[in-house]
Amino acid sequence: MITLHNIKKAFHSSGSKQEILRGIDLQIDPGEYVAIMGKSGSGKSTLLNILGALDAADSGEYILADKPVHNMRQGKRTALRNAEIGFVFQQFQLISNLSVYQNVLLPLTYGRKRLGKKKTRVLQLLNEVGLADKKHQKPVRLSGGEKQRVAIARALVNEPAILLADEPTGSLDETTTESILQLFDRVHQQGTTIIVITHDQEVADRAERVIHLRNGVFA
Repeated sequence: MITLHNIKKAFHSSGSKQEILRGIDLQIDPGEYVAIMGKSGSGKSTLLNILGALDAADSGEYILADKPVHNMRQGKRTALRNAEIGFVFQQFQLISNLSVYQNVLLPLTYGRKRLGKKKTRVLQLLNEVGLADKKHQKPVRLSGGEKQRVAIARALVNEPAILLADEPTGSLDETTTESILQLFDRVHQQGTTIIVITHDQEVADRAERVIHLRNGVFA
C-alpha cells in the first residue's frame, strides 16, 4: 500500500537550512492501523503532508498503491490524493457557512456520481457517525466531538483506501475522544488503512503498530 524509502525534507529560511525528515523508511500494508508518535517539532506533520501528497519530499521514493508519487507532477498527485486519501485534522477545517450535510457532500461535488448516489452516500455516513438529525445545522452549533465526526464523514465520503488523521483528538475531552476512537475502530474493521499522527498514548494504543519519530528519523 505505502512504501517510503530514504525520504528527506528540509526547510530553508533566511539563508539557513533546517532538516525536518532525515531519511525515512516506512512500509504500511493495506488495512493496517498505524500510529506515528513524536514530540512537537519531530517532523510528524511534515511526514503526514508527504504521505497525503500535499507536499513533496526533497529526495527519496514514495510508492502509493504501486504508483510512484515522488515522480508525479502536482496535478497527478492531486488526482491520486482525491481518489485514495481522506484527511482528518485536529481543527476540523469545516466550512462555517455550509451545513453539516453540505460539508460532507463537498468532496463529491466534482465527482461523476449521480446526485442521487451522492445524497445516499452522505446520508449513510451521517447515520454512521450519529449526526443524521443535525444535517441542516451549521458547524458553529456543534460540539467539538460533533465537528470531528462531521470531518471524519467528509474524509470518508469518497471511500478512500487510506485515512490520515493529524492529532484528531487533540482538542477533545476524554469522553469525546473515546467516541472518536471507537469510530476509527469501526472504519478500520471495514478495511480502511488508518495512519494517525499523535502525541497521546491513549490514541496510539488503539493502533496495531506504533512508530516513534524523533528529530526527523524513526527511533
